[in-house]
Parts: sequence; structure tokens; C-alpha cells
Amino acid sequence: MASKTARIVLVEDNPGDVFLVRKALKEKGIAVDLTCFEDGQEALKSLLQPRRKVPDLILLDLNVPKIDGVDVLRTVRNTPHLADVPVLILTSSASPTDIHRTALLGAARYITKPSELYDFLREVGRGVEEMLLASGW
Repeated sequence: MASKTARIVLVEDNPGDVFLVRKALKEKGIAVDLTCFEDGQEALKSLLQPRRKVPDLILLDLNVPKIDGVDVLRTVRNTPHLADVPVLILTSSASPTDIHRTALLGAARYITKPSELYDFLREVGRGVEEMLLASGW
């Protein structure tokens, strides 16, 4: 990918998955300024600051503490300076209800976390790359 650095916010409470996301981005050659939050409350506290730089992409797990991913997505979509930021749901849930609900709320993509390492790295790397390119990054 280009030498530009993507500003990505990752909301994920599993340190192993945070490590794998970093690895996937590195393997895809995506230069990234990755800001990680372990719960939805801390993510929103940061994202809602008016002078904070708007991220190029938000990677969001649905099953995070304090404020769940669905409520984080709803708040992001209802916040004018964040409303157009692409959100990629990255979660262990394969529930059709979760997939449908997040699509209705404006998630750009939904990836159920693959259990195999190679598949996880490939799917996440490709998903992030495609979303960044589609957003004109």
C-alpha cells in the first residue's frame, strides 16, 4: 500500500486479538497509527473529543466491556464529525441478528473472527486494506 499512515481506532478487549490485528496490518504493509481501547466507554470518551483527529477507520468488536460495540457504533453514527468514518465490525459473533443490526446502524463491513491464524491475518488485512482504499485513503 501507499506510504501514507492510516489512523485506525481499534476497540478490542482481547490482547491476543490486538496483537493479531497489528500483525495483519504489518503483513499487508499498511503503515498505521493504531489507537487501542479495551472498552467502549474509553473509546467513546476519546472519539467524542472535538479536537481529536478523526480516524480513517474504526475496527470494532461487539463484545467489549462497559459500552458494547453496538452502542459504540450507534453513537459514532449519530456524532456529526464521526458519522462518515468507516466502521469494520471484527467480532466472534456470527449471529445473523448482530450482522443485520450493525448493517442497519451503518457498519461498512462485518468480519467474524476466523479461528485459524492464517485466515485471521488474511481476512483482517484484506478487509482493512479494501476499506481504506474505498474511502480514498
